[in-house]
Amino acid sequence: MSIDVEVKQQRDWQILHDAITGVVDLYGVKNAFGKGDYWLLDENWGRYSQQLEFQKLDLFQPVLLAALQNLLHSFPGWYITIRVDVVGKEDTWPGMGVIVYRDRIIDDLRRDFLPPGFPSGLFGETQAAEAERIAERVKTLMALTQLKRRR
Repeated sequence: MSIDVEVKQQRDWQILHDAITGVVDLYGVKNAFGKGDYWLLDENWGRYSQQLEFQKLDLFQPVLLAALQNLLHSFPGWYITIRVDVVGKEDTWPGMGVIVYRDRIIDDLRRDFLPPGFPSGLFGETQAAEAERIAERVKTLMALTQLKRRR
């Protein structure tokens, strides 16, 4: 990564981090030790992503996910991962969550583990649907490549 790209990534990471905190603070309390509603990791690993942990399942609300998605319109190429991190369930629930992109939401929640009353409808498309969409794009690109080679 060039110095300019790295500086821009760091600046954008901090701006987006602060914006996410501002939005999620409207719905819950931030706490890194499981004594709140959510935690937004505060370490920049150089990726174009932010990592949220929802400690309270009631934060999984369409309006909150839409607000987070709206933030990404100013940050092309960025995404937000939201991991379920309910205290006491670390050893009994599998890793699961939601990935928010500016143009779609991938729902990877395992509802068979979540309590009754948790919304049964998807917040977006499933991981399988995302994989199918990517496979279709790859297939199309490969076909286009073959056409160019024949010319």
